[in-house]
Amino acid sequence: MNYRHLYHAGNFADVMKHALLVGLLNALKKKDKPFCYVDSHAGAGVYDLHAAAARKTGEAELGFGRLQDHRGAPPMVADYLRAVLTRQAAGARSDYPGSPWLAVNALREQDQAILLELQHAEADSLRYHFNRDSRVGVHERNAYEGLPALLPPPIKRGLVLIDPPYEEERDHFPEVVSLLLKCWTKWPTGMYAVWYPIKQRANIVRFHRNLMQSGITRMLACELLMQPDDNALGLNGSGLIIVNPPFGFDRDASQAMAWLLPQLSDHPQRKQQIRWLANLE
Repeated sequence: MNYRHLYHAGNFADVMKHALLVGLLNALKKKDKPFCYVDSHAGAGVYDLHAAAARKTGEAELGFGRLQDHRGAPPMVADYLRAVLTRQAAGARSDYPGSPWLAVNALREQDQAILLELQHAEADSLRYHFNRDSRVGVHERNAYEGLPALLPPPIKRGLVLIDPPYEEERDHFPEVVSLLLKCWTKWPTGMYAVWYPIKQRANIVRFHRNLMQSGITRMLACELLMQPDDNALGLNGSGLIIVNPPFGFDRDASQAMAWLLPQLSDHPQRKQQIRWLANLE
């Protein structure tokens, strides 16, 4: 595998994904009962946006770097921005926290986190950042094998983030559907957030169709498009499938993405869209 998230850390897809992730974690914290956060492809935890790899692509400058004016940000986005600034204040101004750090930062004393990462260097980075936190377990393990094996977690309430690299979408979309279905079958009451890239709409149509035919009963699709999704030059948008979303999350996510969209894209055909793929109780 050649994928390294450092090249893409802090880009528009990270901003959208992480803002909605913080919103999901906040929803879980509305109840006193503990929850478990599980991350399928946790990465390194924290990224240096001044590193050569990040500067080579410049993606962070077109993502998080564009969020200079925070006034009027919806609560979900404002909480995400505060979390990033908290990490930068504790570490370096060039730090950008990935999903594991954002999630662990949101945990309460009674909550737990399970982080899976196959790449040794990234797993070592996770251990470095969280080795003193007894709430966090790091597993150097392939998510396609490890995630179903670890579910359901000891705490029977929580959120699973499935965020694979998608080096080849056509190959990975069926694998992701299969993984999600295995996990949901073992833990149908868990909440799941599945990130996916939007390059060609035809691939997304097939992906959504397969999800709708899977038997999973409550799925919300959130998409943020920087430009038309028939542009063959690169990443056109970012999507997140939410299984078992909290009550009202569709409204809150729409509000958050409506604020983010003009911050992140100047394209006249930019757009956001949210729709239910399945909503059967």
